[in-house]
Amino acid sequence: MIPAILCTSLLLLGLGQAATVPLPPGTGPCGVTLKASELVDWSRTNPFNPEGGKRALMVTTFTPVNCGSVLSESYFPNATAAYEDETFQSFGLPAGTFESFRIQAQQQPLSSRNNESYPIVLFSPALGVSRLMYTSLLQDISSHGFAVISVDHPYDANIVEFPDGSTIIGVLDNTTTDAQFTWAMNVRVQDMIFVYNQTHNETAVNEIFPLSLDNPRLLSLDRVSITGHSLGGATAAQTMLVDNRFVGGINLDGSFWGSVLKKGLSSPFLMFSNANHTAETDPSWGTFWSNLRGWKLELRLAQSKHYSFSDLPVLVDSLSISDELKEIAQETYLGTIGALRAKNVVVSYMVAALQYFAYGRTSDLLSGPSAAYPDVTFVHSA
Repeated sequence: MIPAILCTSLLLLGLGQAATVPLPPGTGPCGVTLKASELVDWSRTNPFNPEGGKRALMVTTFTPVNCGSVLSESYFPNATAAYEDETFQSFGLPAGTFESFRIQAQQQPLSSRNNESYPIVLFSPALGVSRLMYTSLLQDISSHGFAVISVDHPYDANIVEFPDGSTIIGVLDNTTTDAQFTWAMNVRVQDMIFVYNQTHNETAVNEIFPLSLDNPRLLSLDRVSITGHSLGGATAAQTMLVDNRFVGGINLDGSFWGSVLKKGLSSPFLMFSNANHTAETDPSWGTFWSNLRGWKLELRLAQSKHYSFSDLPVLVDSLSISDELKEIAQETYLGTIGALRAKNVVVSYMVAALQYFAYGRTSDLLSGPSAAYPDVTFVHSA
């Protein structure tokens, strides 16, 4: 959570005023449009707000497109970028650094020019981390033909910025006990089910996926997967237990919490861990695995750390930093696998799994070790 952001700011010590920093484009055949939107759950009171009020979320949608020119867009919106800069200015973070990050996105075309229908992927981030810290990773997944929705969990993420410029700062810094993690996860589960339900709401879909105005078949509503990193991965599993409409799920390096541990799942599920995350270091993985009744696969990524499954390696790699500072980041948060390598491996296996969930397509990547990916270990498969 917050320590990873702290790591980023430490790495930026000594840098001068940052220029525009482009991030790598997607590896798939599709262009991608991005849209940030607010969704309000009018049926639910916000559990974090002592004054009541309804639960409001921010989401980013990623839509595959085959047309439109490529533009460079801001990675962070203004208030979020300024907040991150101010928060870590005492560590020497130069003004404007977070504003400098850019990501390549397809310009919104006038129409989709086709009637293709894309499977949906929901994504939940790590505890205390903004959904925006996964934009490059999720854009890459979308470029392979998936309509992706990433979800911020207000009061959980370190900062959530709404369209009117207002912000909500996270309050879960001191989450340490099983009960606290489980409570936070269960709030997220309700968030994810609400977002899933909005994909069946024509008004909401037209707002968050503008291309649906020209293509009512844009979303393949019977092919919805749920994924997440860290607590987001646990959220994916628990959400699948509570709501059986999902065709599959992925946990990127997160411990499991809640009733899904013992009740298990019958739907397909992929577990992908960092180099030091095992059933011995995290008993929840062994328990969860033993209670999975459908297709299941556990992978481990060599030379990786917990935040290899986010955009942090790519963000750090995009900046000029000293070897000493890079070693600190690698040792603590990023591993030595390399930013682009980590991103390409994670995307490749996620896409293979998501295609299996949505279409039943088998892939050699999911069948056993690959010569092209010697850094991926098949821990268990069934």
